[in-house]
Amino acid sequence: MIKAVVFDLDNTLYAYDPLDQEAGQRVQDFTCRMLGISKDRYQEAYQFGRAETKRKLGNVAASHNRLLYFQKTLEYMKVKPMPLSLQMYEMYWGTFLEKMQLFPGARSLIDSLCEKGIMIAVCTDLTAHIQHRKLIALGLSDDIFCLVTSEEAGREKPASEMFALCLEKLGLPAEEVCYIGDNYSKDIVGAKACGMKAIWFHPEKPAGQQYREIEETLLSEISEDAGN
Repeated sequence: MIKAVVFDLDNTLYAYDPLDQEAGQRVQDFTCRMLGISKDRYQEAYQFGRAETKRKLGNVAASHNRLLYFQKTLEYMKVKPMPLSLQMYEMYWGTFLEKMQLFPGARSLIDSLCEKGIMIAVCTDLTAHIQHRKLIALGLSDDIFCLVTSEEAGREKPASEMFALCLEKLGLPAEEVCYIGDNYSKDIVGAKACGMKAIWFHPEKPAGQQYREIEETLLSEISEDAGN
């Protein structure tokens, strides 16, 4: 019997990629204007900063930290990182958060699950601070029973620590939890390895259609369980 549904966040509840592109473009234009550099020069430095952060930190939440990317971008160009790197960071996330919208059908599914008494959780890579801000921006903060980030778990998906911490917070056995995520190798393989049920939110299929199908499938299974 399903008693909780756990969602991945980025590219599962909303479209991450276009927001990342728009916010990144705004930061690039701002930085090029402030420093009087070309876009090619900025991209060279940014790609170094991003790659160097990931190389040094490895597979941990901080390896996604935009402030570190921007700090190392400026350091690569021999520019003092303060206060410009923080301005870049705040511009990036300010743009990103302002324009976030749930995928079509996501709100309906969450409302339907809550009406059935199903607990809602989010299990996501990245740092806790920004994922909290995203959930507030999406209007989901009152719906979430618990949140697990890779920063808190100390490992990133598909590591079992992420999913085990979800189960611990929910207080449920794995067979009573369904996980929904867009990254097959991280989300679906990881959840199934821990004994959870899993639904792949396919990144190349229309989001609205998928959420309608997921809602129909889950509600049918929940109703069937309740009748037994």
